[in-house]
Amino acid sequence: MLASEPPPSRKLAYNPKSPRRLNGFSPPRQLISVTQTTTTTTQIPRSSSPVFHITPHRTGVNSSSGSVPLAPPSTLPLPQPTLATKLDDASNRKPPFHLTSSPSLSESSSSSSKTPMELLAESMKGRMLFAIPKKGRLNSKSLEMLEGADIKFTRSHRLDVCLVQNHPIALVFLPASDIPRFVAHGNVDMGITGQDTILESRTQDAVTEVLKLGFGGCKLQVQVPERGPIQSIDQLAGKRVVSSYTTLARDYFKRLDERLGLVGNGEEGSATRVEYVGGSVEAACALGLADGIVDLVESGETMRAAGLHAIETVMTTEAVLIKSTNVKHPDLVPLIKKITSRIAGFVASNKYVICQYNIPRELLPIVTKITPGRRAPTISSIEDDGWVAVSAMVEKKNVANVMDQLVEAGAEDTFIVALQNCRVETRLGLSEPPPAEA
Repeated sequence: MLASEPPPSRKLAYNPKSPRRLNGFSPPRQLISVTQTTTTTTQIPRSSSPVFHITPHRTGVNSSSGSVPLAPPSTLPLPQPTLATKLDDASNRKPPFHLTSSPSLSESSSSSSKTPMELLAESMKGRMLFAIPKKGRLNSKSLEMLEGADIKFTRSHRLDVCLVQNHPIALVFLPASDIPRFVAHGNVDMGITGQDTILESRTQDAVTEVLKLGFGGCKLQVQVPERGPIQSIDQLAGKRVVSSYTTLARDYFKRLDERLGLVGNGEEGSATRVEYVGGSVEAACALGLADGIVDLVESGETMRAAGLHAIETVMTTEAVLIKSTNVKHPDLVPLIKKITSRIAGFVASNKYVICQYNIPRELLPIVTKITPGRRAPTISSIEDDGWVAVSAMVEKKNVANVMDQLVEAGAEDTFIVALQNCRVETRLGLSEPPPAEA
């Protein structure tokens, strides 16, 4: 071969399934190329982060020059190059990545970035605000009651506000002790709390007790050490008392001190000193902090375990449904009535059952005294001459005694039907609201 002659062309063999170099030739690859465009500072705020668009392109060698044509995408490996690895290549190579920013998407992203609470605040406009105890003895029963009243909602994690799905209502989860103040000031329209917290916050004149809910019942009692020298309320007067309910405790001992003629702050003949303790009140006597305590008692097991016993009951309390006396949103009154009626029906279904039985007609005057019903029993004639069927609502707690009395009176075929839900007419304290003050 002469030196002036061009070298013979070589035929390259390429296997598309193999990613290795063959005869010094690289197989075509899929590269990801991104172009970068510049924008003025007026289009993208300095605080905005650029948004990058990535567009895939396939590159290969021109087949007309004797190179290998592109293989089908499904037969080629799809490499995943990164910006760092590409920039580490030879300096004479063109980086396969060019960054492009999109000002329109960036601007819209920054303008729509709001916290969940800000979005909820906007969604709560025009809704009735319903305060629910956040935790404690009233929370679980309140949630059960809402389910029974067909109030559907989903509470997000760490958020104390949620929207009801089937009513224009927003539920606000607050400490039970704060709910009377929120309702009294009109910040929320309705709420569930204890009767004791209403009196403790001195908001009884600004809130209306709409309905007793039948749960959360307990007693606010004066407790002293069982084996201590003080065993009566008169002996405790003038001594040291601690409580989480200082308003109620001070009002009670003020009346007691006035009756016993105890005044002043001296050691002898002085008035009772009431101090605040936020928690573990039952330990105050054992630690020498107080001679007696005033605290809520449900079953009394905690007090007995601490060696205490009750010497006086300040008040009995239970959960109640309340609303503001001066309604700020009169347009929400129909919804308040509707929800109250639903809750009242659920409360009644938990309190009552239906008692049905057959009785000779001449015995009706006797059995109707046993089962008078909420208003009157329902009496229906049956095919058997001289007999009638009676249906009446009775309280669950009296069912066994009522059935025994009916059998003794001559009733037959007596049975009890549970109530899933109902609607009852009650005095709900929902008279037309006075006009809101300007």
